[in-house]
Amino acid sequence: MNMARPVHIDRIAHVSALGLSAAEAAESLLAGKKNLSEYSLLGQSWPWFALPIEEKNWAARTRRALSLLVAEFTAGEPPDSFRDLPLFIGSSANGIGEIETLARVTGVADMSCDDAAILDGEIRAAFGCKAAPWMFSTACTSGLVALEAAFTLIASGELDEALVLGVDFGSKTTLAGFASLELLARTEEGSGLILGEAATGLRLTAQPGPGWRIAACRLCIDGYSSTLPTPDGSVIAANIAAALNEAGLAAQSIDLVKPHRSGLPGIDEAENAALDLVFGSRRPPEIGLKRQVGHTLGASGSTELTALLALTDTPAWQASHGLPHRLLFNFVGFGGSTAALIAERCPGACP
Repeated sequence: MNMARPVHIDRIAHVSALGLSAAEAAESLLAGKKNLSEYSLLGQSWPWFALPIEEKNWAARTRRALSLLVAEFTAGEPPDSFRDLPLFIGSSANGIGEIETLARVTGVADMSCDDAAILDGEIRAAFGCKAAPWMFSTACTSGLVALEAAFTLIASGELDEALVLGVDFGSKTTLAGFASLELLARTEEGSGLILGEAATGLRLTAQPGPGWRIAACRLCIDGYSSTLPTPDGSVIAANIAAALNEAGLAAQSIDLVKPHRSGLPGIDEAENAALDLVFGSRRPPEIGLKRQVGHTLGASGSTELTALLALTDTPAWQASHGLPHRLLFNFVGFGGSTAALIAERCPGACP
C-alpha cells in the first residue's frame, strides 16, 4: 500500500572513517581510501575503522563527532533551526562507552544507569533539542528502523519533518562481545566483521525538493535463528518484494543495489540467494561499503545511505557509472531484524 505523502531527504550529514562530512566520504569512496587502524584488547588486535579525530575517551569523541554533525546539518541555516525537530536515533551500543570510562575512573562497573540516556543527553545538548527523542536499538538495522518510524509518521501526515540519526562509537564492551562470538576479521582481507564508528543522519520532510525521496522502507523479522537469516533467502526476498510493491516499482526499475554484505558466512549467502530470487538473471550493479567504512553497528543504515547518496551525486561517479535514479538498500541484522529501503531521485534533480 502506497503512503499518502512523499517523503523527501532534505539534507544529509556524515562523520565516519571515510571523512568528517558527506563530501569527504564521497571523495574517499571514489579514491578507494581506507582509514583502517587497529583496536587492541586483552593482548589481541583487530582491524578497526576509527573516526579520524584526535579525542580519545568516549565522551570527548562523542561530543566532537556530534559537533561536526551539527555543523554540517546547520550549514547556511540558523543555529537553532533543528531545535524543534522531532528526533529519531538508532544506536546499538548507546552509551556503554561512557559507562566503561566511569568504571575505569571509579573502579566500579555501575550498570544501574540508563546507558541510552547518556547518548540521548549528548545528542540533545549538541542539537539544542527540547523534546525527548525516539530511541531504537535493533542491532545493525537500528538506524533504518529509526528512519522507517520517521518516514511512516511523515508519510501519514502525523509529522511534517524529522531528524534521523545513526550514532555508534567504539567501546571495549562491544568489541569484546563480537570477539567472543568469533565474528571479527583478523586481517583486512579475512572473513568476518571489521567494526567501525560513525555519527550520521538525514533530515526528512514532506516538502518537495530537488534531490532524493524515500519511495519505500520495509521492516520484517526473520525468525530462523538469533544470528542467521533463513538460508534460502526467502524472507529477505519477501521483504524486498514488499518494498518494491510499496514503491510501485518492478524489480527491473532498480539501477543500483547496496547489499548488506557483512562478510559473515550464512548471512551473505542468504542475502545473495534473496537477490537472485528478486532479480533473477538481471541483477542490477551492486556496491558494498563495509570494507571502506566498517560495520558501524546501529549507525550502519544512515552511514551507508548518506555515503552512497553523496557518492552517486558526484559528477566523477556519474561519469563512470551513469546517473542512477532508483537505489535499493538492504540490511540484515542479528535477531532476525531485516530492512529494505528504496531511494528515488526526484524528477528534475540536478545530476
